[in-house]
Amino acid sequence: MDDAELAERVRMMIIEWPDIEVIDAEDRRTPQVRITDGAVEPAPNVPVLVLTDLSGLMEALQAGASAVLSESADGDSLRTAIRAAAHGLTVVSEEFRVHLVDASGPRSALESDGEDAPPAIDLTARELQVLRLLAEGASNKSIARRLGITPHTAKFHVASIVAKLGATGRTDAVAKAMRLGLVMI
Repeated sequence: MDDAELAERVRMMIIEWPDIEVIDAEDRRTPQVRITDGAVEPAPNVPVLVLTDLSGLMEALQAGASAVLSESADGDSLRTAIRAAAHGLTVVSEEFRVHLVDASGPRSALESDGEDAPPAIDLTARELQVLRLLAEGASNKSIARRLGITPHTAKFHVASIVAKLGATGRTDAVAKAMRLGLVMI
């Protein structure tokens, strides 16, 4: 890490966790996750977690970072992001996520594909939960079971998501949601 103070703060948090080991840069072992506050230097099979401010968000994602958190991330967020990245998941902190999908972002992203923009892309919290499960390939019955709702309600939410995204079906809705940054697989 370039910022020695940030590196020490992160090291002090991680050292408290018995299930996560700190491997210094000089160590020849391959880490499960590399944490940096600088440029993302992809290494085979080593996800990178970037600690940055808002100005470095897009650069980190475009460079292939598996996780992007604020430099001021707390220990719980850091630990969760490390574990998620180690399991092949992509993590973006909440404060950054809202900048990826702002009011003008989804509409212009759809228009750049040459498609008609939907009337609004204003998904409810429940629709976002259903969308994440759709992205995992869950059926309506599975969605209903996992969210504690009826299959009919799950079907209603799926139809609403498809309509709001201007999609032709479940698969298209997930594809559009991925392009918009609403879900990451």
